[in-house]
Amino acid sequence: MNAVVQCLSNTDLLAEYLGLGQYKSDFNQRANGIVKNEDAQHVRGEVTEQLAALVRALWTLEYTPQLSVEFKNTVSKYSSQFRGNSQQDALEFLLWLLDRLHEDVGSSPTGNSRKTKASGTDPAGPEETPVLGSLNPLQPRVLAGCHSFIKEHFQAQYKSSLTCPHCLKQSNTFDPFLCISLPIPLRQTRPLFVTLVFSTKAQRYLRVGLAVPLLGSVACLRRMVADEGKISPEQVILTEIYPTGFQRSFYDEDDLTSVAESDVIYAFQAPPLYGRGGPTRFSGFHHSLPSSPYSSGTEGQRLPPSGAVSSEFLNGSGIAKILLLVCNVAGAGQQAVRFGPPFLMREDRNASWDQLQQGVLAKLSYLMINGVPVQSTGVLFKIRVVGGSASCSYLSPQDGCPLYHSAVDRALKFCGPGGPPHVKLIVEWDPKIKERVFGSIQEEVVQDAESVRSQHQQHLQQHSCTLDECFQLYTKEEQLAPDDAWMCPHCQQLQQGRVKMSLWTLPDILILHLKRFRQAGERRHKLTTLVRFPLTGLDMAPHAVKRGQSAPTSAPAPAPAVSSACPLGPGTSPWPPAWTKPRPPGPAAPSSDFLYDLYAVCNHHGGMHGGHYTAYCRNSVDGQWYCYDDSSVEPVPEGEVCTRGAYILFYQKRISIPPWSASSSVRGSTSSSMSDHWLIRLTGESKRGSLASRASSACPAPALPVTAPESPVFRQDPPEAERVSSSNLSSTSPSSPVMPLKLKCSTV
Repeated sequence: MNAVVQCLSNTDLLAEYLGLGQYKSDFNQRANGIVKNEDAQHVRGEVTEQLAALVRALWTLEYTPQLSVEFKNTVSKYSSQFRGNSQQDALEFLLWLLDRLHEDVGSSPTGNSRKTKASGTDPAGPEETPVLGSLNPLQPRVLAGCHSFIKEHFQAQYKSSLTCPHCLKQSNTFDPFLCISLPIPLRQTRPLFVTLVFSTKAQRYLRVGLAVPLLGSVACLRRMVADEGKISPEQVILTEIYPTGFQRSFYDEDDLTSVAESDVIYAFQAPPLYGRGGPTRFSGFHHSLPSSPYSSGTEGQRLPPSGAVSSEFLNGSGIAKILLLVCNVAGAGQQAVRFGPPFLMREDRNASWDQLQQGVLAKLSYLMINGVPVQSTGVLFKIRVVGGSASCSYLSPQDGCPLYHSAVDRALKFCGPGGPPHVKLIVEWDPKIKERVFGSIQEEVVQDAESVRSQHQQHLQQHSCTLDECFQLYTKEEQLAPDDAWMCPHCQQLQQGRVKMSLWTLPDILILHLKRFRQAGERRHKLTTLVRFPLTGLDMAPHAVKRGQSAPTSAPAPAPAVSSACPLGPGTSPWPPAWTKPRPPGPAAPSSDFLYDLYAVCNHHGGMHGGHYTAYCRNSVDGQWYCYDDSSVEPVPEGEVCTRGAYILFYQKRISIPPWSASSSVRGSTSSSMSDHWLIRLTGESKRGSLASRASSACPAPALPVTAPESPVFRQDPPEAERVSSSNLSSTSPSSPVMPLKLKCSTV
């Protein structure tokens, strides 16, 4: 809330409209001056009155924390969404507030809200001006029905063109917007790092880097791992390992988005099984692959290459071997700590506990202190099957054939397609026995392949793009999917039409929302892409519909009405002559209708589940950029305004910037006397004065110093949690005995 209010307070047109009480004349145009809403308890106009009081106090240095409380309470009265202190989205609040201001000051409806539709053969579409005020499901808050200051300066229209690929007939739909939500170009791949566990002694462990597609299935990842390790995809067993041991296996049908970049992924190379007639491999095995040095045992029937395997198949008379993934931990349960490398072993399913224990010890012999396998008839550790319930997932040393345990059957049953069937075992060692046998050994040291470094360089350098690239993606022509086929009125049949978005008109205040929150599968992500946007001279001509020179880009602004509180007397306009008359055209006059200058940025810091908002605003008095961060207000250099946290951008059309504003000059100096600033014309000069009056008396030069004046309002330093931000440009922390004007928000 704080960040949004600061951005709106630094919107020249709106600040003057609210600060000089111009909205009151719009109130008087309504029936009886006061209109009750459907709740019959709330008087329309309260939100505007409270916001105007807050903005006026911020600019006249008469701010008190109570104004923040009253504004917050008024907002809560009219919107249940913003009651309390739960996290909310700044864009949601901004659109709600503009919509509420429109309802408060809007004049009588001029017609029904509707969407304008036109069809024709001309690909450029009709040259008629459509009607404002339709509702768009993608833009939930548009200003429908009546005219208002907000609708006049903040709202414009976009054009959606649907073209038939067969007859080239075009259907055009026009919708209003208060804000343009721009998509951010994404990388087509993301990095994943996988540790390969080979079945040969010559090369056991190797960590590789992969550039996997953003969308797809695990089958793609399996093929990439196999190519990197020069093995067959049917040999690859993909698992995730936590510090406490195995967690899950990945199968071909799983969504690739279920594998996060931070997951510790191991890919085991399954050794071949042996048949009666000699070496028998899985279907598709790499024929040059050497046989496993760990393999031993009797001949057996080969397992199918993938898919779920029933216990009946494994228990058949010809089956003797089972694939086991083994991980050693010290301790038990969630307190366990993994040590040593995980490994794969092929064991006879009819093996006794002693045989199974000796097989595990044989794999770990090179890690033991004495380098000799422990010879013991006692039970040295527990073996737990991953995936079963805690009460029945431990193998029993008393069983004659522990690998026939029901937990093993269940693990084999739930093996999905992709890679050979396997069972994940966690060997739990008593910490004292582990220290006596292995010493202080911890996790394995894995060698990194060259691909790890290259993928780090390619992907971990954060991506950046330009605002123009975001617009190009927004206006890019796309073809409808087969399920969304459109009934062409000319062809009279379903067609996969081509859809293109473009801007039909442009507003005085252009609000751009960067879509930093993205959902892929079941996961939601925040994009930290650096979007490079211009601070001055944003040219919107390439993104607007190309029309005749006589066609306006926005509706002409009517002459502002005179406020009843105008200090200049009845019938005298409070607006300076330079503002009421058209500005003389300069060298850039032909394209001035399309040029915009940035004056505010709402930033979001944090992730999907928590964060914080700040605002960068360009002050209309001194042309200096300031950072508003809760109770802290500090100057910020222009070069630091563009950051990865930029979320909402506020641009003002250059020809609509008042000449008294420092923003009217690209270089930041005022183009007229400071005495022309709207603050000077406030009714009854406040006792404390205003920023403009102080600036004009303290600094007659065109631009003010960067240092901010001291706030005369706050006298003591409060606790940090009770501080409130102010637009008085003070770098000190003001006192706030009440709730701050802020809602720390992050989620969409």
